[in-house]
Amino acid sequence: MTHSNSVPILGRTIDRLREFAAARSSGLAWGILAISLAVTAIAWWLSSQYIRDRASDRFLFRVSEMEVSIEQRMMEYEQVLRGGVGLLESSEAVSRDEWRTYFENSRFQEYYPGIQGVGYSRVVDADEKDAFVQSIRAEGFPDFDIRPAGKRNRYTAIDYLEPFDWRNQRAFGFDMYSEETRRAAMDAAIASGEPTISGIVKLVQETENDVQRGFLLYLPLFERDQPIETSAQRTAAVTGFVYAPFRTRDLMTGIRRSNLSDIEFRVYDGVDRTEAALLYDSNQPLSKQPKANDADFVLVKPLHLRGRDWTIHFESQPGFISGGESAISLAVASVGLFVDMLLFLVIGSIGRQQRHAETLAKRMTSEFRKAQQQFQAVCDTAHDPIVLLDQSRQVIYGNPATMDAFGYSASELIGTSASCLFESSLRTKPAASSSTTDDELMCIREDGGTFPARISISYWNDGEQQLAAIIIRDVTEQRRVDALIRQHIRELSRSNRDLDAFAYVASHDLRSPLRNIKHLADWVMEDTGDQLPAESAEHLRTLKQCISRMEQLLDDLLQYSRAGRVHDRVTQVDTAGLVTNIFGMLAKPAAMQVGMEGEFPTLRTLKTPLETCLRNLINNAINHHDREDGKVIVSALDGGEWIRFVVEDDGPGIASRFQKKVFEIFRTLGPLDSKSSSGMGLSIIKKTVETYGGKIELQSELGQGTRFILHWPREIVMPLESVDEAVAAESAVLP
Repeated sequence: MTHSNSVPILGRTIDRLREFAAARSSGLAWGILAISLAVTAIAWWLSSQYIRDRASDRFLFRVSEMEVSIEQRMMEYEQVLRGGVGLLESSEAVSRDEWRTYFENSRFQEYYPGIQGVGYSRVVDADEKDAFVQSIRAEGFPDFDIRPAGKRNRYTAIDYLEPFDWRNQRAFGFDMYSEETRRAAMDAAIASGEPTISGIVKLVQETENDVQRGFLLYLPLFERDQPIETSAQRTAAVTGFVYAPFRTRDLMTGIRRSNLSDIEFRVYDGVDRTEAALLYDSNQPLSKQPKANDADFVLVKPLHLRGRDWTIHFESQPGFISGGESAISLAVASVGLFVDMLLFLVIGSIGRQQRHAETLAKRMTSEFRKAQQQFQAVCDTAHDPIVLLDQSRQVIYGNPATMDAFGYSASELIGTSASCLFESSLRTKPAASSSTTDDELMCIREDGGTFPARISISYWNDGEQQLAAIIIRDVTEQRRVDALIRQHIRELSRSNRDLDAFAYVASHDLRSPLRNIKHLADWVMEDTGDQLPAESAEHLRTLKQCISRMEQLLDDLLQYSRAGRVHDRVTQVDTAGLVTNIFGMLAKPAAMQVGMEGEFPTLRTLKTPLETCLRNLINNAINHHDREDGKVIVSALDGGEWIRFVVEDDGPGIASRFQKKVFEIFRTLGPLDSKSSSGMGLSIIKKTVETYGGKIELQSELGQGTRFILHWPREIVMPLESVDEAVAAESAVLP
């Protein structure tokens, strides 16, 4: 198999393993946790074992150190005894003072702590006993005697013993050979000619307090010039013993002071570890039972010392393995557990993230497919052609409307260049851009025909290439409709001009005959004077009133025709000052009250139309009030996009059935001759405010006054001021 073939297989294998790991991530995490916990347990055991091995080595070293210390200390005591033997052998007779001087100069207790003293026990035969006792008494010890009393073949009375204090004086004259344990040690020393340790004894120096078990170390002294090669010869030649008594606890305390502070041990005489054979217990005095101790390390060592076998039982104290050493294995376990849990959480998190990613990928794939289907459905059902182009500007998709508009089949459309669909080239964008442009181009059908279209192009980059989506809208029908609209606008402009001409004729040409009729009536009344009958005079006055009403009607008709069509410039208007000026020009009864309430805003608006509306509303409230002492209040409310001007009075009110009719042209609620009203004031206000995007509202109840609310827009919607000029200009550029 070649390398090129093995790479895909390896890649597929890795992918399958990754899929398997993702599918089994939970079990894998638990499996790895179990393995890591096992590794942590092994590491903890190994570290604990290592710490224990180190402690064991240290324990063995301390035990060996203690053994050496005991042996060295006993060897030092042996040297002390040999020094005493040398002193005795170097002189024919050593006095008590010389023995004391030797002891004091040697400073045994300072350099050899634990020794109770150094003495000399003389061997006295039975026939020499009395002479020996008398010689000691002659030295100043009148009460001296060999103890215990009784006849024996041989005595070994203690003669010299230093320090000769009160405790050692209790042993002065004691026959050690009379006691079995001491005698056995002394016989063994004679037989070997070497220092010998006795078994467990109670020293005669002991009192009732602080009783300790003890032992003695004997070194025999032989008569000079006597053969001592055999045991019998040594027995015959022995003259005494240089010895040292030991209180065991004092001795071991001195040895242990610099050793084994963290180890307890018990010394047994012989090989049996019984209470009777217990020579020393470092844990407590011999009078108490040793406490049970679960020691980490225990070792029993035999020790042969100067003809005597000891057994030493060593035990480590509870703190032998220090807290720091124990903390090492605990730290290993803790760190291991922390790493195990962290690894478990990481692997579990990876698994959860993998599952979440897969779920998210499936959902995104499903949503993408759904969006793709929706996009496909939208594009397929869209009435406008939709085309997708690749970076080379070739068609990669076209919806059914595209095929219908351009006359291509699906197979013919895909791969077609954009230059075959549009007369002009499309605007290009940088490769990294993502934007939308609008343009108007001529499109080319498959049969060569063209049609105008407005196109919207959206560019984006999918990471590999720049793509473009084009939405094409055929504007052939729109252009036809636009032409009709322009034609209608021209016709409306012409109609408006005709209306303006009619209004001008109505207000000027009709006003001249009315003026002539009024003059004729005035002349008739002047010429006839009082000769005219009363009825005829009343008819003339009625005629003049009708002429005045007709003139007002013509003025209002002209104003209505121009409402909303004559504009001034937008300026900053102080509405409070505007209302105040209107109040100053009012013709009202003297008792009539007019006033303002609240805050009035300052805004940029058309001053003249606003002033016209407010003046007509205020005049309307005054003129239609049923009392001369009535009240008219003007207020303003800021409503965001609206400024609401409120004109309210306490007049007779308007019945609900008439409230919609008051805004109709030539509509008045009273008799035509009762007020000088043409019925067009509110119609003019309504037309004016609605022209600029506002509205007017009426709130009233019969007998409770009337409230007009003028909703004036904060932003003025300006109508076309010169529609016919705009249409003419547009028509001039059209083909």
